[in-house]
Amino acid sequence: MYGSHAEELTRLFARELGYPPATLTVYQAAYALTTYDLFGLDDRDGHFRWCTEQLRRNAVFSA
Repeated sequence: MYGSHAEELTRLFARELGYPPATLTVYQAAYALTTYDLFGLDDRDGHFRWCTEQLRRNAVFSA
């Protein structure tokens, strides 16, 4: 779910598994909110940065 291909994978899962894209968007937002500080001891792995970017562009929060 985390990484440079997350958006592409979300679209693929929505299409192939029949999930509404909005549902997966909510899951990604929940993932970002709950895991933003679980990886690495500093920001070198990029996870925190990815989570903040996810929340900035996530349709759940832009309404």
